[in-house]
Amino acid sequence: MIHDLDETLRELLVTTVPIDPLAVDITFTMPGKDWATAITKPTVNLFLYDIRENAELRGNERLLARSGATGVETRAPARVDLAYLVSVWTSDVADEHRLLGNVLRALLSRPVIPQEVLKGTMTTQSYPLRAWIAQAERTPNVWDFWGGLDGRLKAALSYVVTVAVEAAAPAEYGLVTEKVLKLQLGVPGSASG
Repeated sequence: MIHDLDETLRELLVTTVPIDPLAVDITFTMPGKDWATAITKPTVNLFLYDIRENAELRGNERLLARSGATGVETRAPARVDLAYLVSVWTSDVADEHRLLGNVLRALLSRPVIPQEVLKGTMTTQSYPLRAWIAQAERTPNVWDFWGGLDGRLKAALSYVVTVAVEAAAPAEYGLVTEKVLKLQLGVPGSASG
């Protein structure tokens, strides 16, 4: 599932920034010092740094689909936030800022990831893929983040996508399909009635 989101984000950037995949790499690697020195061309990096349930969107609904004498109960999927740190790596700071600005503009203009860029399991999500960018409460402390990666401090965007994750398999149950009523006939007021 996560790899399908990665491919969806790659397609989103290629089609909306636009990024020529031959001239600019799009990677999902942890941006450490060794990695940074091995870059040979401009690179947009989307590093997945956090995964957690979105408690605000938690639901406990259960749906029952009936088919004859059986019913299939499904639970509402869990809503999970996947947080990426989006950074741009080039040999020239002006190029880096230009490309990061283009990425920012493209992501801000699409708070819902468009259907036409969805890949794999992202195409069958039960809810639209909502995304938030550069929000303070969803952004890691940059000093802690880059210091923990042994890298230099770098301008980056926090990008959070909420996906639906089916937590439990549907359960099948036998349904009550008929009612039996027992009536006792008798004369009102009699000893048997």
